[in-house]
Amino acid sequence: MRRFLILFLAALCLVPAGALGDAPLPEALRVHENVETQTLKGSVYVNTAYPATASSSVDAEMRLLLDAMREKALPFLPSKAASKSEGAYLDVQPSVYRTGQSYMSFLTTAIIRNSRRQTYVDYDARTYDMADGRRLTLADVVDGTGMDILAAAVREQLDAYFPQKQADAAALESLCTPEAMEAAGFTMNTAYLVLHYRADSLYPGQDTLMHVRVPYTDLMDHLTEKALPQTDNSDKMLIALTYDDGPVVGRTMRLIRNLRAGGASATFFIVGDRIRYCPDEVTLAHDAGFDIASHNWLHVYRGSNRGKVQLYRDKLNEKLGQVTGSQVRIMRAPGGSEDIFIQEDVHLPLIHWSVISKSKDNKVTDPAGEARRLARNAKDGDIILLHDIYTGTDKMALTLPGLLADRGFLCVTVEEMFAARGIELLPNEVYWDTRGNESKH
Repeated sequence: MRRFLILFLAALCLVPAGALGDAPLPEALRVHENVETQTLKGSVYVNTAYPATASSSVDAEMRLLLDAMREKALPFLPSKAASKSEGAYLDVQPSVYRTGQSYMSFLTTAIIRNSRRQTYVDYDARTYDMADGRRLTLADVVDGTGMDILAAAVREQLDAYFPQKQADAAALESLCTPEAMEAAGFTMNTAYLVLHYRADSLYPGQDTLMHVRVPYTDLMDHLTEKALPQTDNSDKMLIALTYDDGPVVGRTMRLIRNLRAGGASATFFIVGDRIRYCPDEVTLAHDAGFDIASHNWLHVYRGSNRGKVQLYRDKLNEKLGQVTGSQVRIMRAPGGSEDIFIQEDVHLPLIHWSVISKSKDNKVTDPAGEARRLARNAKDGDIILLHDIYTGTDKMALTLPGLLADRGFLCVTVEEMFAARGIELLPNEVYWDTRGNESKH
């Protein structure tokens, strides 16, 4: 009997951690945010989200940062909102990313929105080792050659922003000097090291941010001894929350705020023709570090797209490029009907889903109950389909990230999840999950 027990325990040690069953995220990686709201005159609101982590010193540093960013932004608030019903907002909030056993990053933005336009943006990007509360520099993560790889990525990716405009060449080079690279703000998620920049540093008049992401696989031979094991996330359970059919005035903003408060990232599959109604919602998602993907230019099905697939793709990219400077890298076909997009070579990876959120008449009637159901049934590698156009979806995000964290999940973007699993997303291929598309429903 003892021999069998020893063999069983030995076999158990060989099973990946994610397959052992539910275990909450370790304390070093747990986070939630407490949002404090001030109501000013003229339907003007100020929201400040303070992270609560396992490190009191990190919490204190972040509180000082958030308060300073809020005070810096307050003079730029309008005296009253352009629309009383929609309000004007200053949101000061971090997006949180985690990797390895103890690295936690914060992309903090201060954003003012009024009259469906983003009128102000400020940011800070930083990474901590939560084991000791120490803030990291890029030199703590990569060696000299790694710095050169990052600088090359900065040149290439920032120059590709805003396709209709020309980047300031001298300003771009100044961002790539060794001194600038060593001082650059960065975050680290489960698959990428990401550097963050103001768009108007290269493209005057563009009040948005730009993100340069470099996969760990490109840096693997140039990570420091301490950083290398922190890029290993093979023991993590990952899940991708995806939101279709937006953007939606107000609701997308609240959804983003709630997701960030729960430490969750997500992917927004937007309908291109809807950008004109609320471009600020799209800009907010992009600047907060969420992924923007295609749900077609129009939300039409099958034959209605015949002969127009590439036209619709290009129209969406043109409009998105005007607003955020970026282009889509993945797509979800309306209704999940991918055939026409493959036949006419949309030339984007096509993202299906393995789980769909329940709704009735475009409403999530029990947001808390639906969050519990989704979290209870979640599996590593799932892609969950939700809709920010549906009433109640934003309220579901108040609890869903925390419930998933209680089971050991990190909520990441689609591209991050596949990259972390070493799966290349190919044009015109359909993906349901990271388990080899085992869930085709």
